[in-house]
Amino acid sequence: MSNKSDGIVDRLWDVFSSMKLGLVLLGLIALAAGIGTLIPQESADPKGAQAVAEIWRTLGFTDVYYASWFHFLLALLCTNLVVCNVQRFKKTYKLTFGLKPPRENSHIPQKINTTISGDNVEALRQKTEETLKKRGFHITQTEEGGTWRFIAQKRALGNWGSFITHIAFVILLLGALIGSLAGFKGYLLTGQGSVVSLQEITVHKGQVKENLAVKINSVEDRILPSRERDNWYTDLSILESGQEVLRDTISVNHPLTYKGITFYQFTYIPGAAFTIEMNGEKHPVTLQIGGGNYYIVPGTSLYLVLAAIDSEAQPPVVLYQVFDHFQEVKRGKLALGQSDNIQDIYTITFDEPAPFTGLHVKADPGVGVVWLGCGLLMLGLLLTFYWRPVRIAGILDTDGEPVLTIGAYSGKYKMGMKEEFDQIVAELRD
Repeated sequence: MSNKSDGIVDRLWDVFSSMKLGLVLLGLIALAAGIGTLIPQESADPKGAQAVAEIWRTLGFTDVYYASWFHFLLALLCTNLVVCNVQRFKKTYKLTFGLKPPRENSHIPQKINTTISGDNVEALRQKTEETLKKRGFHITQTEEGGTWRFIAQKRALGNWGSFITHIAFVILLLGALIGSLAGFKGYLLTGQGSVVSLQEITVHKGQVKENLAVKINSVEDRILPSRERDNWYTDLSILESGQEVLRDTISVNHPLTYKGITFYQFTYIPGAAFTIEMNGEKHPVTLQIGGGNYYIVPGTSLYLVLAAIDSEAQPPVVLYQVFDHFQEVKRGKLALGQSDNIQDIYTITFDEPAPFTGLHVKADPGVGVVWLGCGLLMLGLLLTFYWRPVRIAGILDTDGEPVLTIGAYSGKYKMGMKEEFDQIVAELRD
């Protein structure tokens, strides 16, 4: 029974240690990401995603990066990279810390190889050691039967470049998975002066667990004296248990983060605050321009929309419309503080401009892991391309005339290695 289990484990290990599997998985992930750029995604374009054929929505292509099958592909790729790195670790460790001098001349690299003759064994040996140490090499040597053998290496950390790069990809994948599984993405559109709990926002993905609220103190579409737009600004407060714990002003490209939740300025919509008086009772109402929201009078089929607003006029002016079953029954213009009677049912008063702010709200607990992966990726690439290890091995034969056979391990970088090797040989021959 155990032999059978061992056989299954070995076969699975062979499958996940395959470079071909890694390439296939990368191809599938790239294909899925490509499709995700062509098909509207729910998180960015909900209406466009709903217009896509049902088969694509069923397969999850309108929400590629949050689909369970996409997460499964990432998990498979992550497993493949981990297994490959486990296998690579032993070899990399040996190249860094376990190098042994060659036993015979045939074990010395043959592509970059030469012999150096000398008159004195000790002088040639000492010259070789001095030259290599001066150039930063760490020498491992043995002397047996009158034969001196050595292997020298510098920039040994360069051996870990590929290993660290692959580990970085694993960490990046883990960060992406953590962010998509444990975080959330939401949207908030509300007017100036409102208080909204995060539990009430529109959430595209994930679930809001934090018991926080946001108060919108003010919203501004700032225009420069040149009549060019400066930016959209939202002065907001973070409330915890009803108490303000943080207040700041955000704008496009200048978000606010609190306890891992980030608020991004996304849009700005002009609006106005009204007071509706009916049957002796007053109700505050805030409407956004263009019919983005409306007010239905209780007990009637009348609904009120804000058609336009001129906030820069002195005093500000609004244009409103009243509909009854999609039929316009009244429209009017109000300056700041003015009132109007609607169908002898209620009175509307324009109190003040009250713009709306649109915020993206996002929590991504995997972002720190992603930054760690990015740092390791940069380190791995730097070690791989700019800190390449150099290894030189040799045997000094004392039978007869002293002859040093020396060679350099070239790998894929023969030209750069050959240049340094020639310089070392030239110093030894001098």
